[in-house]
Amino acid sequence: MNKVLELGRDAMNRRDRQSGLLGYDVLSPRERQVMLLAVKGFANKQIARDLRVAEGTVKLHLHRVYQKLGIKSRFALAVLARQSQPKPIRRSDDPSDAA
Repeated sequence: MNKVLELGRDAMNRRDRQSGLLGYDVLSPRERQVMLLAVKGFANKQIARDLRVAEGTVKLHLHRVYQKLGIKSRFALAVLARQSQPKPIRRSDDPSDAA
């Protein structure tokens, strides 16, 4: 029975991620900081230096971020972050709109 519940929960989490319902509010403020720096391309050592924590602490935060968001890699984190960014609204008189 527990296996069935786990499968249902996993499917629901996947559906929520795909629909954008799962927000970053599941992350602690520090996890969000680490996530944002990682998405910008900072190495763990650089993140640790900037936040004045040990590199192992950064790895732990990233591990928790991956678990909470249901992903397995830094690349997946970057893709997820990019997909969840709001699209800029273009004005009709924007010259970059011209074809």
